[in-house]
Amino acid sequence: ARTSRPMTGDSAPRFAANGARRIHWSEEGAGTPLVLLPGLGGGLRSFGTLPRRFARAEFRALTYDPVGIPPSSGLKGEFRFDDAARDVLAVLDASGVERADLVGTSLGGKVAIAVASLAPSRVRKLALLATSASITPRARRVHRYFAVIAECVPADRFGDSIAPFLFGASFLRDRPQVVDDILRATRPAATARALMVAQTRALLGNCDAFDPRSIAVPALCIAGAEDTLTPQDEVADTAARIAGARFLVVERAGHSLLLENAASFDAVVGFLREP
Repeated sequence: ARTSRPMTGDSAPRFAANGARRIHWSEEGAGTPLVLLPGLGGGLRSFGTLPRRFARAEFRALTYDPVGIPPSSGLKGEFRFDDAARDVLAVLDASGVERADLVGTSLGGKVAIAVASLAPSRVRKLALLATSASITPRARRVHRYFAVIAECVPADRFGDSIAPFLFGASFLRDRPQVVDDILRATRPAATARALMVAQTRALLGNCDAFDPRSIAVPALCIAGAEDTLTPQDEVADTAARIAGARFLVVERAGHSLLLENAASFDAVVGFLREP
């Protein structure tokens, strides 16, 4: 992969192209390239300072706004995981990266699996956080719940509606001010809510696009011990379906692993740095 160019963020918007789809992307740092893939309804802003943290760890961190999140193209029709995977490949092409690590959180991990299945030669390693490829009856109920709140809950109450799922008990107890600050800022725009609905419909449909059994790259699957949204048994099942994958449970962490416990970030960095 081409890794030599040092970057400290964008001075102007950058766009990749996947046919008529335009994908806004950004980068931070220099070194081993990785792509951060956001969760349900999320874009590059949802990662906060995480790209900078990876940059300080000598990675070139690429982030992007999925189609449906401005200034990327609007989503026309249904959300498809193969389209989302090709959008990630378009970002790699636009950034001059031939092969990258993929770090996906929740739904972003499913997109990462789709990328690795579609174009294994473009992926070096996979780090999947709070990601399940198992569509269980419980998971279907969770997906329906998020579709309902995206369609029905007022923007100023949205954060309160997802807080019990977004964080583990320890973080809710020990960092209440941080939680309050995050929830006050969690007011998704109409475009993000529409994307959430489309993504949940895709999750309730045919999910063969992120079947992990064809993956042939090193993978690390991390679960939060306190995650009530994607419980560790579902993450463990996903790891068991990827040949040679490692499974790790991080204590004192819920669904927002990289925010709640620094051990999650350290585990990802350690895994990606291995030869």
